[in-house]
Amino acid sequence: MTTELAAPTAAGRLAPYLRRYESPAQLGLKVNAYRAYEIEGLAQALRTPDLADSPVECVMVGDSYLMTHLGRSTTVLSGAAEQKWALDTLVGLVAEVRGAMNTQFPADRRPFLLADLPDGATAEASLALAAAERFTDAGADAVKVEVADETGMRCVEAIAATGLPTLVHLGYTPQLSGLSRRGDTVDDAAELFAQARRARDAGACGLVVEMVSEAVNEALSRPHPHGLPVYSVFSGRARWGGQSLNLWDAVVRPARKGRYFPPTPTIDIADVAADYTPALITDRMRELVRLTLAGWFPLSPRTALGIRESAEVAATDPWSAP
Repeated sequence: MTTELAAPTAAGRLAPYLRRYESPAQLGLKVNAYRAYEIEGLAQALRTPDLADSPVECVMVGDSYLMTHLGRSTTVLSGAAEQKWALDTLVGLVAEVRGAMNTQFPADRRPFLLADLPDGATAEASLALAAAERFTDAGADAVKVEVADETGMRCVEAIAATGLPTLVHLGYTPQLSGLSRRGDTVDDAAELFAQARRARDAGACGLVVEMVSEAVNEALSRPHPHGLPVYSVFSGRARWGGQSLNLWDAVVRPARKGRYFPPTPTIDIADVAADYTPALITDRMRELVRLTLAGWFPLSPRTALGIRESAEVAATDPWSAP
């Protein structure tokens, strides 16, 4: 018998996409993709019969494009000119991906398109509003904001007040020079939970958590009437949680081997020009989605929390103030 749970009410306009709450067997997937040919490969992978009921809820055009496809070492940008270039680049990619998604996905199974505000776009609320408007004009359904302080939260409040679905990125925040709170102590986990509540109260309708302890991921991901849906990155697995996958990482080997990267890549960066094709993307994404659904990916991250501390954090109600 299938058990259905309602999505957290704070999910708001994202709720129709969150099929993970239809059944305990579902896993919500977010896929980072950047180009039309990548969407073609992804859509073909999801047409595989055994994956037909394994929906991708979200496709995100992220600033990680600057590192994957363009070979930069960081998503931190230097000066106004570089920040404008990055925003212009990402807006163009959102428009390209929007067109491909409209062609490749049927309307009733089409993920929502999430745009990642790049470095510089959240320096103040007016800049964040202007960037969010450009992304929605290009076809984004929602935007994501990296947050480590009240400046970021004020940007979230300003965007969310317009009615645009806004997700908040917590934990490791690479745009903000790696500022992070990872939940590796009970007190640190409590601070992360406080940030999550602050994001919710600012109007966020979802979270992306990166490099947080699996116990924090588990606590945040449990369905809660006052909670937010979560997509996790390098944060292990959580029942009812969403998992973020990077399409590029599914296909292309990292320059330096990482224990927590997908095990699926078959080409090196030098081979991309010739071999990074929709057909190969289909093959590798099909394999990665299967591994994810089977529980083989991702691995649980290392944590400084002991067994009792992990159990305490995982059992915490993060959405109610202590």
